[in-house]
Amino acid sequence: MHLISVLEKLGVSKNQLAMEARINPADFYQAINGKKPFFPAWRKRISEVLGMPESELFPEYAEKEAK
Repeated sequence: MHLISVLEKLGVSKNQLAMEARINPADFYQAINGKKPFFPAWRKRISEVLGMPESELFPEYAEKEAK
């Protein structure tokens, strides 16, 4: 997943991002592992925290929503 490589590049832990984006860490880990979707509000908050466009962080959702 692209988000993981961005976090590694920025030196941000998954737990840190979850907390800053106001997402329960357990839910965040389930989304990372494909057990839950990244809901639109989550994607928005994550992109705000990281200062990157949603389409860059979540290209798989951008493609689905463009159809």
